[in-house]
Amino acid sequence: MAVFSYVARDREGNQRLGTIEAKDLGDARETVRARELYVVTIQRKADSAASLSLFRRKKVKLGDLVIMSRQLATLFRAGISLLDCFYAVSRQCENPILAEALESVRLSVMEGNTLTDAMRMHPAVFNSKFIALVQAGETGGVLDQTLEVAADQFDREADLQEKIKAAAVYPTIVLCACFGVVIFMLAFIVPVFATVYAQFNAKLPPMTLLLMALSAFMLSYWWIIIGGGFAAFKGLKRFCKTNLGLHLLHRLHLKLPLLGKLNRKVAIARFTETFGGAVKAGIPILQALAVSGQTTGNVVIMDAIDRAALQVEDGKPLAFALEQTKEFPPMVVYMIAAGEQSGNLDTMLEEISRFFTRDIEYAVGRLTRSMEPIMTMIIGVIVLFILLALYMPVFNLTHVIQK
Repeated sequence: MAVFSYVARDREGNQRLGTIEAKDLGDARETVRARELYVVTIQRKADSAASLSLFRRKKVKLGDLVIMSRQLATLFRAGISLLDCFYAVSRQCENPILAEALESVRLSVMEGNTLTDAMRMHPAVFNSKFIALVQAGETGGVLDQTLEVAADQFDREADLQEKIKAAAVYPTIVLCACFGVVIFMLAFIVPVFATVYAQFNAKLPPMTLLLMALSAFMLSYWWIIIGGGFAAFKGLKRFCKTNLGLHLLHRLHLKLPLLGKLNRKVAIARFTETFGGAVKAGIPILQALAVSGQTTGNVVIMDAIDRAALQVEDGKPLAFALEQTKEFPPMVVYMIAAGEQSGNLDTMLEEISRFFTRDIEYAVGRLTRSMEPIMTMIIGVIVLFILLALYMPVFNLTHVIQK
């Protein structure tokens, strides 16, 4: 038996909170209804024993969402009802968290909620991009198409993440090793040199004084470094959740050396693919812009699309509106303008999406190849600084001893 916590309302509309034991989510809902309560939300409480299990999966991966989306799209296209689709997929889903969420969504839809609203109750499972695509499918009556789009996007995103992770393995290992060596030298090697130099009262170069000051500070105030670093990390993490912090963070994503252009291409590829699918499905252009903007994953691009939508609402061409935002490359603007003039906007958007998808793959390859020389250069500079700082005074010791 599992423990479930629920929020419900009685016949007078008063809110009721509680916990119950049931064998699954459906049984829990039936138990709450038997108490003449209307279920608002209900979820399984974390089991302490299960949470310690090494085999329990803690989150839903992109690969799980890809498989789920394709299964739902295939079943729905075959004419199976939405509720039966969710029932079938939840029963064969290997991830227990995703299976539980799908069952919860199915029961919520049975109670009269829209699929979009039901999925919004599980933000840890269904991200904003997926919900935006589902909303577009519900609105335009093309849920199977938008689910396929979601599967394609998540599939490419998962592949991109794997490539980036593979490219980051070598730099991460090297940086960690370098950081460990530097800490070891500051803690054990530099103090020995400092003691020797102090005995000769030798005049030390600025580099050596700086290195010794860093060593002394680390040994004396290591607790401040650790505590301050942890507090700074928590504070920065909280700030990045604010509206201002999120905008600054996403703006930084677009300005980063090497990665900035890649992040912009990924956001634009998501936008054009979703927008093209929505236009092809017959969704009104303003609503298609609103939905596709949410799939970019970057609030800066999202705000630019919202500003463009306001100009389109005022009668301006879409290409002109996007150009005014200064966030879209000229090629994207020109191709959208050509699509508007020819009446084949959806086809042109698909071409843009394919172009950027290929370009992203090339960019990841170039990034992978450029990592090794960059890391070698960074480590070389660090090692050179430490060696010069430690051994430059040695060349003057002979002169000091003779005196």
